[in-house]
Amino acid sequence: MEKKNRENSKRKELVPIVAGIFIIIFGIVFFYNDIGVLGNLILLALLVMFVPKGLLTFFKYKRIKMIEDMFPVFLQDLAEWQKSGLTLQEALKNASRVDYGKLTKEIKKMSVQLSWGIPLQEVLRRFSERMKESSVIRKSVEIIIESYNSGGNIEESIESISENISMIKELEKERKAMMIQHVMTIYIIYFVFLGIIVGLSKSLMPMLSIGSNGELVSFGFQDPCNICTKTSDPFCIACWTFNGISQLLFFGTGAEGYYRGLFFSMLIVQGIFSGLVCGQIGENSPSAGIKHSLILTLIGLGVFMILVRLGII
Repeated sequence: MEKKNRENSKRKELVPIVAGIFIIIFGIVFFYNDIGVLGNLILLALLVMFVPKGLLTFFKYKRIKMIEDMFPVFLQDLAEWQKSGLTLQEALKNASRVDYGKLTKEIKKMSVQLSWGIPLQEVLRRFSERMKESSVIRKSVEIIIESYNSGGNIEESIESISENISMIKELEKERKAMMIQHVMTIYIIYFVFLGIIVGLSKSLMPMLSIGSNGELVSFGFQDPCNICTKTSDPFCIACWTFNGISQLLFFGTGAEGYYRGLFFSMLIVQGIFSGLVCGQIGENSPSAGIKHSLILTLIGLGVFMILVRLGII
Protein backbone atom coordinates (compact mmCIF):
# COMPACT_ATOMS: atom_id res chain seq x y z
CA MET A 1 0.00 0.00 0.00
CA GLU A 2 2.75 2.46 0.96
CA LYS A 3 4.71 1.57 -2.18
CA LYS A 4 1.61 2.26 -4.26
CA ASN A 5 1.11 5.61 -2.51
CA ARG A 6 4.72 6.58 -3.25
CA GLU A 7 4.25 5.67 -6.91
CA ASN A 8 1.05 7.74 -7.08
CA SER A 9 2.87 10.65 -5.46
CA LYS A 10 5.66 10.46 -8.04
CA ARG A 11 3.08 10.41 -10.86
CA LYS A 12 1.40 13.52 -9.43
CA GLU A 13 4.76 15.31 -9.34
CA LEU A 14 5.21 14.57 -13.04
CA VAL A 15 1.88 16.19 -13.98
CA PRO A 16 3.18 19.83 -13.91
CA ILE A 17 6.25 18.86 -15.98
CA VAL A 18 4.12 17.10 -18.61
CA ALA A 19 1.68 20.03 -18.66
CA GLY A 20 4.55 22.51 -19.12
CA ILE A 21 6.06 20.50 -21.99
CA PHE A 22 2.63 20.30 -23.65
CA ILE A 23 2.20 24.09 -23.41
CA ILE A 24 5.64 24.65 -25.00
CA ILE A 25 4.90 22.22 -27.85
CA PHE A 26 1.48 23.85 -28.37
CA GLY A 27 3.10 27.28 -28.59
CA ILE A 28 5.80 26.14 -31.03
CA VAL A 29 3.29 24.42 -33.33
CA PHE A 30 0.60 27.13 -33.45
CA PHE A 31 2.44 30.39 -32.61
CA TYR A 32 5.99 29.87 -33.93
CA ASN A 33 5.75 33.11 -35.95
CA ASP A 34 4.44 35.26 -33.07
CA ILE A 35 7.25 35.88 -30.57
CA GLY A 36 4.95 37.67 -28.14
CA VAL A 37 2.42 34.85 -27.77
CA LEU A 38 5.10 32.15 -27.90
CA GLY A 39 7.10 33.92 -25.20
CA ASN A 40 4.05 34.20 -22.95
CA LEU A 41 3.30 30.50 -23.41
CA ILE A 42 6.90 29.56 -22.58
CA LEU A 43 6.78 31.73 -19.46
CA LEU A 44 3.48 30.11 -18.47
CA ALA A 45 4.99 26.66 -19.05
CA LEU A 46 7.98 27.45 -16.83
CA LEU A 47 5.67 28.66 -14.06
CA VAL A 48 3.55 25.51 -14.35
CA MET A 49 6.63 23.29 -14.27
CA PHE A 50 8.59 24.84 -11.42
CA VAL A 51 6.32 26.86 -9.12
CA PRO A 52 4.20 23.87 -7.92
CA LYS A 53 7.37 21.84 -7.32
CA GLY A 54 8.94 24.65 -5.32
CA LEU A 55 5.83 25.20 -3.22
CA LEU A 56 5.43 21.45 -2.64
CA THR A 57 9.05 21.22 -1.46
CA PHE A 58 8.51 24.13 0.92
CA PHE A 59 5.28 22.69 2.37
CA LYS A 60 6.98 19.31 2.86
CA TYR A 61 9.78 21.05 4.71
CA LYS A 62 7.33 22.89 6.98
CA ARG A 63 5.42 19.67 7.67
CA ILE A 64 8.61 17.83 8.65
CA LYS A 65 9.63 20.68 10.95
CA MET A 66 6.22 20.64 12.67
CA ILE A 67 6.49 16.87 13.15
CA GLU A 68 10.01 17.25 14.57
CA ASP A 69 8.74 19.83 17.05
CA MET A 70 6.13 17.38 18.44
CA PHE A 71 8.29 14.26 18.23
CA PRO A 72 10.08 14.74 21.62
CA VAL A 73 6.68 15.30 23.32
CA PHE A 74 5.44 12.07 21.77
CA LEU A 75 8.53 10.17 22.95
CA GLN A 76 8.22 11.59 26.45
CA ASP A 77 4.61 10.36 26.63
CA LEU A 78 5.68 6.91 25.41
CA ALA A 79 8.29 6.74 28.17
CA GLU A 80 5.75 7.78 30.83
CA TRP A 81 3.22 5.16 29.71
CA GLN A 82 5.90 2.48 29.75
CA LYS A 83 6.92 3.45 33.25
CA SER A 84 3.30 2.93 34.27
CA GLY A 85 3.54 -0.70 33.10
CA LEU A 86 2.38 -0.59 29.47
CA THR A 87 4.32 -2.22 26.66
CA LEU A 88 5.67 -0.09 23.81
CA GLN A 89 2.90 -1.39 21.52
CA GLU A 90 0.21 -0.44 24.03
CA ALA A 91 1.82 2.95 24.57
CA LEU A 92 1.74 3.58 20.81
CA LYS A 93 -1.96 2.74 20.68
CA ASN A 94 -2.60 5.14 23.57
CA ALA A 95 -0.62 7.85 21.75
CA SER A 96 -2.88 7.47 18.71
CA ARG A 97 -5.70 9.00 20.76
CA VAL A 98 -3.67 12.12 21.66
CA ASP A 99 -3.36 15.21 19.48
CA TYR A 100 0.24 15.74 18.36
CA GLY A 101 -0.53 18.03 15.44
CA LYS A 102 0.90 16.85 12.13
CA LEU A 103 2.46 13.86 13.87
CA THR A 104 -0.94 12.46 14.88
CA LYS A 105 -1.64 11.01 11.43
CA GLU A 106 1.64 9.08 11.46
CA ILE A 107 1.01 7.73 14.98
CA LYS A 108 -2.46 6.54 14.00
CA LYS A 109 -0.98 4.83 10.96
CA MET A 110 1.52 2.99 13.20
CA SER A 111 -1.30 1.99 15.58
CA VAL A 112 -3.36 0.57 12.70
CA GLN A 113 -0.35 -1.38 11.41
CA LEU A 114 0.19 -2.87 14.88
CA SER A 115 -3.47 -3.94 14.98
CA TRP A 116 -2.88 -5.80 11.70
CA GLY A 117 -0.21 -7.87 13.39
CA ILE A 118 2.79 -6.18 11.79
CA PRO A 119 5.87 -6.47 14.09
CA LEU A 120 6.80 -3.33 16.00
CA GLN A 121 10.25 -3.14 14.39
CA GLU A 122 8.70 -3.16 10.93
CA VAL A 123 6.16 -0.50 11.91
CA LEU A 124 8.91 1.75 13.19
CA ARG A 125 11.05 1.10 10.13
CA ARG A 126 8.19 2.12 7.83
CA PHE A 127 7.66 5.27 9.88
CA SER A 128 11.37 6.06 9.52
CA GLU A 129 11.12 5.66 5.73
CA ARG A 130 8.19 8.07 5.59
CA MET A 131 10.24 10.56 7.61
CA LYS A 132 13.39 10.13 5.50
CA GLU A 133 13.68 13.92 5.05
CA SER A 134 14.27 14.25 8.80
CA SER A 135 17.65 12.96 9.94
CA VAL A 136 16.68 13.59 13.59
CA ILE A 137 13.63 11.32 13.47
CA ARG A 138 15.31 8.70 11.30
CA LYS A 139 18.31 8.33 13.64
CA SER A 140 16.09 8.36 16.73
CA VAL A 141 13.92 5.55 15.38
CA GLU A 142 17.03 3.49 14.54
CA ILE A 143 18.21 3.83 18.15
CA ILE A 144 14.77 2.81 19.47
CA ILE A 145 14.72 -0.28 17.24
CA GLU A 146 18.23 -1.31 18.33
CA SER A 147 17.33 -0.77 21.99
CA TYR A 148 14.14 -2.80 21.59
CA ASN A 149 15.96 -5.66 19.85
CA SER A 150 18.69 -5.77 22.50
CA GLY A 151 16.17 -6.02 25.32
CA GLY A 152 17.51 -3.00 27.17
CA ASN A 153 15.66 -0.44 29.25
CA ILE A 154 13.58 0.92 26.38
CA GLU A 155 11.77 3.62 28.36
CA GLU A 156 15.05 5.17 29.53
CA SER A 157 16.38 5.12 25.97
CA ILE A 158 13.23 6.81 24.66
CA GLU A 159 13.33 9.40 27.44
CA SER A 160 16.98 10.13 26.73
CA ILE A 161 16.27 10.53 22.99
CA SER A 162 13.40 12.90 23.79
CA GLU A 163 15.65 15.08 25.95
CA ASN A 164 18.39 15.15 23.30
CA ILE A 165 15.96 16.13 20.53
CA SER A 166 14.49 18.88 22.72
CA MET A 167 18.01 20.19 23.32
CA ILE A 168 18.75 20.10 19.58
CA LYS A 169 15.56 22.02 18.80
CA GLU A 170 16.43 24.65 21.41
CA LEU A 171 19.88 25.06 19.89
CA GLU A 172 18.31 25.41 16.45
CA LYS A 173 16.03 28.18 17.73
CA GLU A 174 19.01 29.98 19.23
CA ARG A 175 20.96 29.60 16.00
CA LYS A 176 18.00 30.90 13.99
CA ALA A 177 17.75 33.95 16.27
CA MET A 178 21.46 34.62 15.84
CA MET A 179 21.34 34.22 12.06
CA ILE A 180 18.36 36.56 11.53
CA GLN A 181 20.73 39.54 11.23
CA HIS A 182 22.59 37.80 8.40
CA VAL A 183 19.29 37.11 6.65
CA MET A 184 18.38 40.79 6.97
CA THR A 185 21.80 41.68 5.52
CA ILE A 186 21.01 39.60 2.42
CA TYR A 187 17.67 41.42 2.07
CA ILE A 188 19.47 44.76 2.29
CA ILE A 189 22.03 43.65 -0.30
CA TYR A 190 19.22 42.68 -2.69
CA PHE A 191 17.52 46.06 -2.29
CA VAL A 192 20.86 47.81 -2.87
CA PHE A 193 21.27 45.68 -6.00
CA LEU A 194 17.77 46.73 -7.08
CA GLY A 195 18.73 50.38 -6.54
CA ILE A 196 21.87 49.90 -8.65
CA ILE A 197 19.80 48.36 -11.44
CA VAL A 198 17.36 51.29 -11.32
CA GLY A 199 20.25 53.78 -11.29
CA LEU A 200 21.95 52.10 -14.24
CA SER A 201 18.70 52.00 -16.20
CA LYS A 202 17.92 55.64 -15.47
CA SER A 203 21.39 56.82 -16.55
CA LEU A 204 21.97 54.34 -19.38
CA MET A 205 18.69 54.63 -21.30
CA PRO A 206 19.10 58.35 -22.17
CA MET A 207 22.62 57.63 -23.40
CA LEU A 208 21.28 54.83 -25.58
CA SER A 209 18.73 57.20 -27.06
CA ILE A 210 21.49 59.69 -27.90
CA GLY A 211 23.69 56.89 -29.17
CA SER A 212 21.01 55.79 -31.60
CA ASN A 213 21.43 59.19 -33.30
CA GLY A 214 25.13 58.53 -33.67
CA GLU A 215 26.33 61.17 -31.23
CA LEU A 216 27.84 58.84 -28.63
CA VAL A 217 28.86 55.90 -30.76
CA SER A 218 32.49 56.48 -29.86
CA PHE A 219 31.65 55.74 -26.23
CA GLY A 220 30.07 52.42 -27.19
CA PHE A 221 26.49 53.35 -26.30
CA GLN A 222 24.75 51.50 -29.10
CA ASP A 223 22.74 48.37 -29.62
CA PRO A 224 25.07 45.44 -28.71
CA CYS A 225 22.94 43.14 -30.84
CA ASN A 226 23.38 44.94 -34.17
CA ILE A 227 25.79 42.26 -35.36
CA CYS A 228 23.25 39.54 -34.48
CA THR A 229 20.46 40.71 -36.75
CA LYS A 230 21.86 38.99 -39.83
CA THR A 231 23.63 36.00 -38.35
CA SER A 232 22.79 32.76 -36.55
CA ASP A 233 25.99 32.80 -34.50
CA PRO A 234 25.40 30.82 -31.26
CA PHE A 235 27.23 33.58 -29.35
CA CYS A 236 24.20 35.76 -30.03
CA ILE A 237 22.01 33.64 -27.73
CA ALA A 238 22.16 36.38 -25.08
CA CYS A 239 20.74 38.90 -27.53
CA TRP A 240 17.94 36.56 -28.57
CA THR A 241 17.14 35.75 -24.96
CA PHE A 242 17.05 39.29 -23.53
CA ASN A 243 15.39 40.80 -26.59
CA GLY A 244 12.80 38.03 -26.40
CA ILE A 245 12.12 38.80 -22.74
CA SER A 246 11.82 42.50 -23.60
CA GLN A 247 9.30 41.84 -26.38
CA LEU A 248 7.40 39.45 -24.16
CA LEU A 249 6.99 42.07 -21.40
CA PHE A 250 6.73 45.09 -23.72
CA PHE A 251 9.93 46.68 -22.45
CA GLY A 252 10.78 48.12 -25.86
CA THR A 253 13.04 47.10 -28.70
CA GLY A 254 16.63 47.64 -29.76
CA ALA A 255 19.30 48.50 -27.23
CA GLU A 256 16.80 49.69 -24.60
CA GLY A 257 14.87 46.44 -24.85
CA TYR A 258 18.08 44.41 -24.62
CA TYR A 259 19.28 46.09 -21.43
CA ARG A 260 15.85 46.06 -19.79
CA GLY A 261 15.57 42.35 -20.53
CA LEU A 262 19.08 41.86 -19.12
CA PHE A 263 18.36 43.79 -15.91
CA PHE A 264 15.03 42.00 -15.50
CA SER A 265 16.76 38.61 -15.75
CA MET A 266 19.45 39.69 -13.28
CA LEU A 267 16.78 40.61 -10.71
CA ILE A 268 15.15 37.19 -11.10
CA VAL A 269 18.41 35.28 -10.68
CA GLN A 270 19.57 37.45 -7.77
CA GLY A 271 16.20 37.15 -6.01
CA ILE A 272 15.96 33.37 -6.34
CA PHE A 273 19.47 32.57 -5.15
CA SER A 274 19.51 35.24 -2.42
CA GLY A 275 16.37 33.64 -1.01
CA LEU A 276 17.88 30.16 -1.06
CA VAL A 277 20.96 31.47 0.73
CA CYS A 278 18.66 33.03 3.35
CA GLY A 279 17.10 29.61 3.93
CA GLN A 280 20.48 27.91 4.25
CA ILE A 281 21.80 30.52 6.67
CA GLY A 282 18.63 31.00 8.71
CA GLU A 283 17.29 27.44 8.95
CA ASN A 284 20.09 25.31 7.52
CA SER A 285 17.98 24.24 4.55
CA PRO A 286 17.65 25.75 1.03
CA SER A 287 14.03 24.53 0.98
CA ALA A 288 13.26 26.99 3.78
CA GLY A 289 14.52 29.78 1.50
CA ILE A 290 11.80 29.31 -1.13
CA LYS A 291 9.57 31.78 0.72
CA HIS A 292 12.44 34.30 0.77
CA SER A 293 13.02 33.75 -2.96
CA LEU A 294 9.36 34.47 -3.72
CA ILE A 295 9.33 37.60 -1.55
CA LEU A 296 12.54 39.07 -2.98
CA THR A 297 11.77 38.19 -6.59
CA LEU A 298 8.21 39.51 -6.51
CA ILE A 299 9.27 42.78 -4.85
CA GLY A 300 12.17 43.30 -7.26
CA LEU A 301 10.19 42.52 -10.40
CA GLY A 302 7.19 44.49 -9.20
CA VAL A 303 9.26 47.63 -8.59
CA PHE A 304 11.13 47.23 -11.89
CA MET A 305 8.00 46.74 -14.01
CA ILE A 306 6.16 49.64 -12.33
CA LEU A 307 9.10 51.98 -12.98
CA VAL A 308 9.27 50.86 -16.63
CA ARG A 309 5.53 51.40 -17.12
CA LEU A 310 5.79 54.87 -15.53
CA GLY A 311 8.67 55.70 -17.89
CA ILE A 312 11.06 56.38 -15.01
CA ILE A 313 13.63 53.89 -16.29
